[in-house]
Amino acid sequence: MIAAASSTLLQHVSSVSVANIVRPASARNLSTAAAAAAASSSPRSLSAAQSDTRVLLGLSEPELQQLAVDLGQEGYRGKQLHHLIYKRKVKEVDDFSQLPKAFRNVLQEAGWKVGRSPIFRTVTAADGTIKLLIKLEDNRLIETVGIPVNDDKGLTRLTACVSSQVGCPLRCSFCATGKGGFSRNLQAHEIVEQVLAIEEIFKHRVTNVVFMGMGEPMLNLKAVLGAHRCLNKDVEIGQRMITISTVGVPNTIKKLASHKLQSTLAFRYTNCHS
Repeated sequence: MIAAASSTLLQHVSSVSVANIVRPASARNLSTAAAAAAASSSPRSLSAAQSDTRVLLGLSEPELQQLAVDLGQEGYRGKQLHHLIYKRKVKEVDDFSQLPKAFRNVLQEAGWKVGRSPIFRTVTAADGTIKLLIKLEDNRLIETVGIPVNDDKGLTRLTACVSSQVGCPLRCSFCATGKGGFSRNLQAHEIVEQVLAIEEIFKHRVTNVVFMGMGEPMLNLKAVLGAHRCLNKDVEIGQRMITISTVGVPNTIKKLASHKLQSTLAFRYTNCHS
């Protein structure tokens, strides 16, 4: 739903704190349709080859330290990995120049890769908003949008509007994504890499993240929560700067609230009678 940056979309969104969710009547009504659509479109899995791929992006610093130890290295090599992935944003294991060549070889031989996908196309709007098409490992394309806010001092805020699914099983009247059908859920690292891609294009840190791109985040909650953790802890974007958007899928909002996130939940609706 890449129209997320437009004022039209903002007319269809209301938001509340995730930590203090009270489900509005409009969301309860709309969630009936969401439940039906979700039931008829169960998420499709990655191929066996793709699901077996070992991806570094999305792992926390302790996990990377443990990985280094498991591969016969000192634990501090995991800290170096974390720095290379999230600070220097290196895309290929072979370019981890701070690491010994022997360790890079071990990582590659064990099947590990960073997990960054190529940017297939960029489209720049007159207001400076940039839409990216990212080509995933299975050749599917996802969209993400960078929305800059400038003042007389330059770029002051950069919002990444990220996708959570390839396509969408819902068919909201104000969104074109659902008309193209639904392919699969995104993995957590495929969500995180969208933010890093926006930073790469703008050469500026992303300050805000909104889950308002392709897909319904609440139908891919496990990956969304994994991406949320990584964006907050590893990419270092504050929880209050992250918004998760939904049409109101039954049984998922309480699950989200149970995590006590300090983020915002935005409800999408078609009109005041939804």
